[in-house]
Amino acid sequence: MKKVILFATAIAALVSCAKSEVIMEEGSPISFSPNALKTKALILPDGNAGTQQDFPTTESFNVFAFADINDGNGTNYATPLMNDVNISYQNGDWKATTGTYLWPAVGTVDFYAYYPGSLNATFDTANEPKGVSLTGIELGTTVGNQIDPLVANILAQISTNKPKVSLVFKHITSQIAVTAFDATTTASLKGKISIEKVVFKNMKTSGDYREGTTTGKGQWTNINTKADFTSFLGSEVLAETESYLSDGGFIAAIDNSAAFVVVPTDIVNTGDVQALEVSYSIAAYSINGFDYPATPTQTVTIPLYGKVTANKFQCGKRYVFHLGISLDGANNEIMFSPKVEGWETEDISGITIDAVNATLL
Repeated sequence: MKKVILFATAIAALVSCAKSEVIMEEGSPISFSPNALKTKALILPDGNAGTQQDFPTTESFNVFAFADINDGNGTNYATPLMNDVNISYQNGDWKATTGTYLWPAVGTVDFYAYYPGSLNATFDTANEPKGVSLTGIELGTTVGNQIDPLVANILAQISTNKPKVSLVFKHITSQIAVTAFDATTTASLKGKISIEKVVFKNMKTSGDYREGTTTGKGQWTNINTKADFTSFLGSEVLAETESYLSDGGFIAAIDNSAAFVVVPTDIVNTGDVQALEVSYSIAAYSINGFDYPATPTQTVTIPLYGKVTANKFQCGKRYVFHLGISLDGANNEIMFSPKVEGWETEDISGITIDAVNATLL
């Protein structure tokens, strides 16, 4: 159950631990200026990794905050200033949905936030580094109907310098998407391949997360549920230009893309291996005087092991699998690419001519 500390309760808790009087700034409520790393809504890989977008005002997030009350013991994590408090957008400001929380007149405040507020969150003060712990996370297994967990923290904030707490939320899952294109090199064969289905097999979707020293790069444990994600289902004729198959053939997905999120974990090559299943068909065509009949739907399975750096999906990283399908191969005309290799050089030395006697020395 989530607990919301009202203003009076927060004051009392702070005073009870302090060796000196705690002075609050009346009329200076704690407000936030949240942003999120631009991968949730960003589909095209435009190279702007790390850019930010405004946190959507239709959503809310939760915050733990701890004040340094100058009692000689540093930041007092035993007495939270904000204990799992929900923050929402109200009348142009991000602030506590219920109650009023004020800045201490002296000292600093550390803030730890997470999204969505429906997650089961606690703050771990027993271990170092201290941080948010999220248990029983279920990302969901339906493309387009998943949660996208985010975390943020910022430390040692002073009210006189930070009228709004600038939180930058980071993704703690891995996002996966796929592009497809006709990789055939023979121009006369273009436009014959239709992609029909793309499925990612045995992806992990649940577990516990504990924040680490680097925001958004914490540790996942108790990873279990595995699921298959159908990121494309339909029939779309491929072109040479690489695309996200965006001509209306996608199942509804995060921000109308083919992307989905999974728990970061090792990619294995035994047991329930993570794999990409691709189904396609080929229309009838003629080439080099031969008529080829239409090829019914075929499915190819591609293990993901060896395709991703260090064979591990990582927190906050977006993996785009670029899939090329080609008619070259058995139907490819025999052609040549002739080249002439350069001369191999051998240096022959030790020949000295005696110019006086016209002989060799």
